[in-house]
Amino acid sequence: MLDKIVARYDDMLGLLGLDTFAFTVTVPDSGILTVEDAVRRLGFDPAALLDSGEPHSGHDLSLYQVGTGIVTLNWTNPYDDLKQVTDRLAGDGFRHWYLSYDIEGNTVIYARYGETEGCLEYPEPGWFPFTPPTDYFGPLRHYSELLLSAYDTEEAEAQVDVNAACLAVIEAESGVRFDEGLLDSPPHSVLPISM
Repeated sequence: MLDKIVARYDDMLGLLGLDTFAFTVTVPDSGILTVEDAVRRLGFDPAALLDSGEPHSGHDLSLYQVGTGIVTLNWTNPYDDLKQVTDRLAGDGFRHWYLSYDIEGNTVIYARYGETEGCLEYPEPGWFPFTPPTDYFGPLRHYSELLLSAYDTEEAEAQVDVNAACLAVIEAESGVRFDEGLLDSPPHSVLPISM
């Protein structure tokens, strides 16, 4: 089943031709996380929200209500400052995933389930030598085989695209699909963020 999801993302990413993006999914353990609540968790006033049809700059964060949770998208080169902002959505009572890809081919997936966190960095792992990368996966550990198959080794080339694998993991864990339906969804909210 997961192989089909990875293949679908591989095809979709090829068609979209994305150079950069930052994508988060945040789902509460119970209840609903509304766009307004999410904006407050991010440290902003909901009155600052714009409709997707209003003019805005490239450093803005698009927020989508998806089921009981929130998806955020940003299409500019993902900066650490943006991750620091979107990480405010994580915390006790929430499951949160962050995925970013930059024009230089660097990918980061970060997951936080309450206070438990984990990450993967590609192509240069952020772990210390002689420490298995799976020690840093935290809640992503269940997907170790898939995530590790995105790396080249001395014995073989990568078996999957790292971004397709990461999107498949996020979908499997959150139930939220990153696809044309989300991208072409009805108007969404935009939060101006100055970096």
